[in-house]
Amino acid sequence: MKHPTRSIASVSLVVILLLAACGAPPAASPSTPAASSSAPGDSPSQTGGASGDPVKVALITDSAGSTSLFGVANINGARLAVEQLNADGGVLGRPVELLVRDSQSNPEVGVQLARDAILRDAVSAIFGPVSSAVAAAMTEVAAENSTPIFFHTSNTQRLTTELFHEYAFQVGPNTTMEGRGNAISLADSGHERWAIIAPDYEFGHLQAEAFVAKLQELNPDVEIVNEAFPPLGEKDFTPYITTLLAAEPDAVYGSLFAGDLVAFTRQAAPLGFFDEVFFTSLYETDALRALGADAPDGVRGYSRAPFFAIESDTIDAFIDDYRNAYGTYPSDWAIMAYDAVMLWAAGVEGAGDLDPDALVAALEGFEFDSLRGPVTIRAEDHQASVSVYSGIVTQDPDIGFATWTDVESIPGEDVWLTEEEVVEQQGP
Repeated sequence: MKHPTRSIASVSLVVILLLAACGAPPAASPSTPAASSSAPGDSPSQTGGASGDPVKVALITDSAGSTSLFGVANINGARLAVEQLNADGGVLGRPVELLVRDSQSNPEVGVQLARDAILRDAVSAIFGPVSSAVAAAMTEVAAENSTPIFFHTSNTQRLTTELFHEYAFQVGPNTTMEGRGNAISLADSGHERWAIIAPDYEFGHLQAEAFVAKLQELNPDVEIVNEAFPPLGEKDFTPYITTLLAAEPDAVYGSLFAGDLVAFTRQAAPLGFFDEVFFTSLYETDALRALGADAPDGVRGYSRAPFFAIESDTIDAFIDDYRNAYGTYPSDWAIMAYDAVMLWAAGVEGAGDLDPDALVAALEGFEFDSLRGPVTIRAEDHQASVSVYSGIVTQDPDIGFATWTDVESIPGEDVWLTEEEVVEQQGP
């Protein structure tokens, strides 16, 4: 049954930071101790007028390996949200304590960390992870224990359909939304011979399927001439690049990201790849910053929350706060982690209680003033109505690394599953 949309007063965002708690972005993996509920990566509670026992929440993400660009940004964004909440009196008058754990992109590790956080640390909510495979495993633990879990980086569509449960929320565009959004943007590009390169796990396959299905629906002349699925963390992309070029595509759709996209880009450039084909992939802030001068002008980037493309009432203040805290610009993964924590806090305040069922009731149909602008949490699948962004990669001397020109934003409502599709895919 569809619930009526209702608006709850958003938690106010305080711009005065507790500088002693900020520091530099973590360089090492937050560790997970065997018995302690406080790890080196944890954020100590800063009361700011809050009192009583802290409300514990856990961020389970990746802080090492090829996806650490995303994980470290997750940590920074979530920490900033917690610091601002605590400076403004916490949640329900109690300080919030953020526990940080490293899932190592491993579903078994993610499951154990989620169980420990719930059963040992008594967290009120879980945030993360990066990997969709880890998220698919963790969401079952959250469901079994009636614990709210907020996804902000992992985005397999299955989290809101066949794996959906009432305690799960998604603040990023899911794989269907991202694939469809890119297809809508590229259907009239003039390219008919397409190839695909995507990481060989759930996220890569589902997003590629969504892109191809929508692209061929909009342009029946499109032909897929090659598909490549390298393993996550691949070091040598040369065989994949040469195979793609040998198929003679007009364009290549990629969903490579983070360290994999950086490695692919640096290996593809000397082979003339970007001169031969039109290429698009997840050229978001962290990848562009890591590439520096090696970011290829003219390729098409897409992403979920690029700070330089967002127009909202709150993004400028957040950028200033983030730069003051960490000395750098925020990436998508910091912005979405921040939004996830603030959404949870707004829901708890609206419910007036930490009870998971009260939180669910408060957030279904909730209108939320996110950093990306106003979004609605759809009652049927707890998917936020967030946009898919794209643009042309161009060096930006004012920022200090490449950003985009010709920015396009596809609204979430134009690309998410219909309510009928949601009901069908969620099953009985």
